[in-house]
Amino acid sequence: MKVDLSLALKDVPGMLVKALQPISDHGGNILSVLHSRGGGRVEVNIVFKVRDESMLEEILKGLGKEKIPVVSAEVEGRRYYKKQSLSFILIGHVIDKDIQDTIDQVNEIGNVSDVDVRMPDPEEKSSVLLSVDVDEKKMASLLRRVDEVLRQSWRRAPRLGRAASPSRLWRSARRRALL
Repeated sequence: MKVDLSLALKDVPGMLVKALQPISDHGGNILSVLHSRGGGRVEVNIVFKVRDESMLEEILKGLGKEKIPVVSAEVEGRRYYKKQSLSFILIGHVIDKDIQDTIDQVNEIGNVSDVDVRMPDPEEKSSVLLSVDVDEKKMASLLRRVDEVLRQSWRRAPRLGRAASPSRLWRSARRRALL
């Protein structure tokens, strides 16, 4: 199977090698690599061959573990994967509620690509902006997972000081396609 993979890498030494390693580790035969630099990012297009779909899935999992952002993948000229980016704004005593657990649960379906925390004072409410990349086919599953996580947090939160319902919080997510 011929695979055409598009990546968006940070423009730092070693990122291209890091992106190619999962392909090599899982038996992909690289045919070509094309990259263009600009704006602190490097757009990379890799064409390679794999034996079957399970091999491709292992490569995509390996890229995910390495936090390599996959923009799209085509197999034999047909779209296999297309990344969507979502941003979630969590407001409240977010840091107190074990943000790492939230990130881990989201990473089971998508990939948290960036976390921005604002915490003016430990006694005041904090806010977290989670940027998440997800295959457009898994979008509904990701939204359900975020809703579950927020509902769990909402039940554990003290009655006083709750600013918004979980449905209001996750609806603040905005979606923007990168392609």
